[in-house]
Amino acid sequence: MTAMILASYHFYTNPNLFSVEDDVTTEQRQDDIAEVVGCLTGYRPTHVAVEVPQSDQALLDRQYAQYLKGQWALPPSERYQLGFRVAEAMGLSQIHAIDFQNESETLTIGDVFACARQYRPDLFALLNEGGEQRRQAMQTRIQNQSVREVLRWLNQPEELTAVMPFYMAMTQIRDADDRRVGLDWVATWQARNLAIYANLRDRMKPDDR
Repeated sequence: MTAMILASYHFYTNPNLFSVEDDVTTEQRQDDIAEVVGCLTGYRPTHVAVEVPQSDQALLDRQYAQYLKGQWALPPSERYQLGFRVAEAMGLSQIHAIDFQNESETLTIGDVFACARQYRPDLFALLNEGGEQRRQAMQTRIQNQSVREVLRWLNQPEELTAVMPFYMAMTQIRDADDRRVGLDWVATWQARNLAIYANLRDRMKPDDR
C-alpha cells in the first residue's frame, strides 16, 4: 500500500481555539480548488479516505451517491471540496470514512486551557501566543495565496512538525487535583491518530494507492 497524506487547513470557520477564515465558495477559490484536485489526481489514487468518523460511513455513502447524481451540493469543507471531487475525477465508487472521535465527553481542549489559565498562567500565555502567531501566519497566507500555495506550505516537513512544541507544553498542565489533564488530552489526540492509521490499513490492500 502506498498512501499520500494531505494536511489541510479547514475550508470553513471551524470552532477551534485558533480559527482561520476562507470563503471557498467564491469563483476564484473554486478555481483554486479545481487546481488542487488536478494535482491530487496526478497521484492516481485508487482510494480516497477522509476525516469523517468511521461510524458515519453509511451517511458518507449516501452523500457521495447523491453528489454523483448532481443532487447534493458540496459543503465548504476540505473533506468534501477535495475528497469528493478527487474521488469523482478518478471514477471511484466509494469514499472511506476513517476518523475516530478525538475528545472524550469529559475532557476537551477547552477544559485543558481553563486549567492552564488558572493553575499555569505562564503556560497559558505561551500557548496563546504561539497559537495566535500560527493563526495569523496562516490567515495571511490564505488572504494572499492560492489554495495550492497554502497547502504546499502547510505540508512542508518543518511546518508539519512546528506544532509539536505546542502539544508538548500542554502535557505540563494539571488540574486542581494534580491530575495531568494536558497529558491526558494529548494522549487521546495521539490515540486518534493511531486509530485513523489502523482504520486506513484495515481498508487497504497491498497494491492500493
